Amino acid sequence: MTSVQNRLRLLNGNNLLVFFIIIAGISSCASKKITTTKNVEVVAIQTKENNKEPNFSNTSKAYEDSVSKKPVIFDLDNNSNQTNTTNTNTNTSVKNTKPLNNNENRVYNVAVILPFNLSQIPLGQYADDTTKQLGVDSKNAMEFYLGCQMAREKFESEHLKTNVYFLDDKNDSLTMVSLFKQKPFPNVDYIIGPLYFKNLKTAADLAKNNQIPLVSPLANSMYIRDNPYYFNAVGSVKAQYSFILEQTKTKYSSKTLEVVYDGQDSTAESIEILKSVADKYYGYAGIKYTSLQAWSDASKSMAWSDTLSERIILIYSSKDSYIKSVIAKLKPIKNHLQIFTSSAAKDIKALVDAKNPHSVYTVFPFNSSNPNYSFFAAKYEDKHKKKASETSCQAYDLMMHLFYLLDKNQALQDNVYNYSADFDNTQTKFQFKPVLNKNGELDYYDNTFLYLYKYLNGTFVIATP
Repeated sequence: MTSVQNRLRLLNGNNLLVFFIIIAGISSCASKKITTTKNVEVVAIQTKENNKEPNFSNTSKAYEDSVSKKPVIFDLDNNSNQTNTTNTNTNTSVKNTKPLNNNENRVYNVAVILPFNLSQIPLGQYADDTTKQLGVDSKNAMEFYLGCQMAREKFESEHLKTNVYFLDDKNDSLTMVSLFKQKPFPNVDYIIGPLYFKNLKTAADLAKNNQIPLVSPLANSMYIRDNPYYFNAVGSVKAQYSFILEQTKTKYSSKTLEVVYDGQDSTAESIEILKSVADKYYGYAGIKYTSLQAWSDASKSMAWSDTLSERIILIYSSKDSYIKSVIAKLKPIKNHLQIFTSSAAKDIKALVDAKNPHSVYTVFPFNSSNPNYSFFAAKYEDKHKKKASETSCQAYDLMMHLFYLLDKNQALQDNVYNYSADFDNTQTKFQFKPVLNKNGELDYYDNTFLYLYKYLNGTFVIATP
């Protein structure tokens, strides 16, 4: 499994007050229910002193958003008010991954599963103490939570009613399994999460068994099999190379694509994965495959007697060390090379030196150079006193996309309202396409939306069309 590297600026000790204010909005059972309409926003918090399920039937009354309250110490009891349920499917109206009920009174339930790790807070209490250091998991969970909150505040609808439950999986597989036996399951229409690979297969299997669409927001897998309920919000390796192959075939249709890979590395993705994708674009005759180890003399192995022709190179690897090594070893080649790589190259420091004559490209799902990002980042920093991260932006974009589709009674894979659904997005868009196996059967859905970047002056910038 492969993921896009996370270059996030995480919370530090000085931002624990922000964490505390937000954590007050998470219930004692590690969940928070949000009802969003145009005119009413209801946020309920639960503690030992107030652990009864709130009554949301009176929607004419708006309750104070707990996020804006003055910080107080909450006794976080993670075991209270957890109503066990069976795995019997009762919410059958949406179990085919598409909401079919056109009733305006329909209330959608979304479960967002994040590694808050509430049980690790000392003595079950959280106070404004900047000497305590939060773990990376908790920091990223809070970044995602804040992004979801920003989407809740932004989205408006005349009719949509959506409950969003935030659940703590503690980045633990056993906890993940137990969540699916507790409220709000099984009455859940969509699942967002988990953040990491550790619970991804477990969560995907549970979602399939319960027939609930699950969107993995950051971690992505191309090894999911026979699961029409699984969606990668960040394109998998297959999606990345499909995007590259489409680019090279369109721009350099008369050229042979030369693929460089390490056939001796047993930990690398099999070259057969690329071949299965490449056949769609090039067939069997349009690609030349060369197996090179990182220490091999690539310039000698790939030298041509014709030194004037432009050549197209694809480095097939998700390992930054291999990509950097091969690019450096290709430098002496006299031909001008157009070199394409996976997203693993995006964060490599000093990838190409100033004297390297070749062009280097990569693909990446996020772009922070658009006006929406600037507006969101400024509002986020003003509200939360820290900079927006890729995680908070991804949460905002994904929730905005989902809210819009629910409002239009559309499924994730329909892609009918993509432009409208992603109009306010900050860094990415969502175009979910089916990934089929050799027998033409559906394995999962991949987000095929990606940006092409070009390496210029020591950094990657969006490539011009």
